Amino acid sequence: MNSIHKNKKLYTKLWSIKNLMSHKFWVTWKKFEEIIPEKDPRLLDIGCGVRPRIPTEGSYFLDLSQPALDLIGKKGGICHCGDAADMPYENNFFDLVNASELLEHIETDGKVFREVNRILKPQSYFSFSVPLHMKDWTRFDDAVNHVRRYEPEELYKKINDTGFSIKYYYTNNPTKSSLYKNFAAWFLSVAPQLAIFLEHNVTLPITERIQKNRRRKWYTDNFIQRLQNASGVIVICQKV
Repeated sequence: MNSIHKNKKLYTKLWSIKNLMSHKFWVTWKKFEEIIPEKDPRLLDIGCGVRPRIPTEGSYFLDLSQPALDLIGKKGGICHCGDAADMPYENNFFDLVNASELLEHIETDGKVFREVNRILKPQSYFSFSVPLHMKDWTRFDDAVNHVRRYEPEELYKKINDTGFSIKYYYTNNPTKSSLYKNFAAWFLSVAPQLAIFLEHNVTLPITERIQKNRRRKWYTDNFIQRLQNASGVIVICQKV
């Protein structure tokens, strides 16, 4: 079974919980507000499930999970069920494309970078988040169908080789504890919808509250060096 079918099967099950998280919950939204056009921006979120990073009404969404798209559609989203490596959008159409926690699931991630470049307007933005360092691989990565964790040098090269330049990035450090991640993998395997419900309603809100009490910083330089001690990164690139 290839990664598309594996992800569709798993995430159709996981995203069957019946509530969406607000786009304002995420650290990215305030930064997006700074860079997108004030009037009628065209925004696309790829593979967000029930956790969109952009406003639902009037925005575009592409996902493999029909239950998630049904929820987003009820909130006014323009939804398509499909593959991020072959998207049904015109060239030079969007002002911002977001893909949080998606690229690490896709074998042909280079195609996704090129597709995003194709559908973005010149000088517009691609935001994505990915986990880092294969040495930190655990059973949790297997459980959620990751095909890779990125090395900083590899990620930097892929960004530049596909027609983007890094404008801002934000390092994050979810727990590296293999004991915690192995427990999370087991819990996800025996009670997937409950695991997602608890993360959605308990773990993520607590983590976000902790983060709000810390000094947040978007960096613009020393990308490879700063990522050496991070376990994940959010990157905002510009089409060049």
